[in-house]
Amino acid sequence: MKLWSCYNSDYIGERFESLIEDVKEFTLWQNFEDSREKFTGVLIKITQESCVLKLDEKYKGAYGRINVQNPLFFHCEDEDVLFKRDVFSITNGEISFKKPYEVKFRDRRVSDRFYYKYQDFKDVSYTIGASEDIKSAILTDISTAGISFVVDQSERDKLKKDYILSIRTITDQEIPKGHKAQIIDVQPFSLSRESDSKLIRIGCTFIESLDSITYKSIGSVIKKKQQRVKGLDTDKFNGLNPEDFEKTIASIRSKNPQLAANIRDRVEDIDRLRYLTTDMKRQFLLDVNHDLLAASLRLSSKELILDLLSEVTDSIRDEFLEKLDLPKPASAINKAQDEIVKYIRDKEKSGELVLDPRSFVRYV
Repeated sequence: MKLWSCYNSDYIGERFESLIEDVKEFTLWQNFEDSREKFTGVLIKITQESCVLKLDEKYKGAYGRINVQNPLFFHCEDEDVLFKRDVFSITNGEISFKKPYEVKFRDRRVSDRFYYKYQDFKDVSYTIGASEDIKSAILTDISTAGISFVVDQSERDKLKKDYILSIRTITDQEIPKGHKAQIIDVQPFSLSRESDSKLIRIGCTFIESLDSITYKSIGSVIKKKQQRVKGLDTDKFNGLNPEDFEKTIASIRSKNPQLAANIRDRVEDIDRLRYLTTDMKRQFLLDVNHDLLAASLRLSSKELILDLLSEVTDSIRDEFLEKLDLPKPASAINKAQDEIVKYIRDKEKSGELVLDPRSFVRYV
């Protein structure tokens, strides 16, 4: 069974609450040099910060076999939930531990999904039911099984669960006959933690098999995105993919929530460098301090680093990647991010940089 890693604290909390309500059994184990100790129990409590699991009564005389110096693994077989805790305590058969920031859940998806930022303004167009009135929206993710996009709240009453759409275009790819999709999810969509937007995310599943032309059209969009997510063709560190970024942020959040929030916001600010035109990029890389920029990009995406370095000489790229390869503590990364964001904003105020995704043509 394929698992996926979740770093969303609220989602983890909701799933754990359902496991408590349904009294789902967990298997626990610790690995030693020549043996493995196994136990069973159920979750009985969860808060925003901590969890408590009660061991089965049959282990009442064996609590001492659990070594608090060794990692403890937890697995709920019924739901395929898996996580590990390095720090925990045990009292009277109850194991207490901090709510994990990473939990693996059963992956119910049948195909890989690729995500787009709302700020990239990648278009998807569609018609509703038998209507020929073509509407446009902002693409947020796509796979060979479905698609999601964002619309203004004014469109909410026109797009409800189970409605049938015909997808006409996706980014630069036209689907000549349209492709049928059914709305399966309608949710509010926010651009950031502080956002009070009136946007709605519409999730759809394709309800007809992909013919060869449609498959090539959708496949083309996915292939281009897949190549960009992969990043530079190099053995050196060249940024994070989305899952690694969420894992790193979750780890930082578990120790310092405010620092994690600051870093996430700054990553979004710096990501706008993807919208540099070729001439602006060239001048930016000539003017900016490369040591500072490299430190600020340690938690940025592979896509951004690909955009910044794809048109420079091999020697400049290798020299920059050497700087980027140097690990930094999270606080130092955030400090470098603050300085780079200030530098970028000063350049924008003077008119030397214009970071507008719609100011030039960019293929996904």
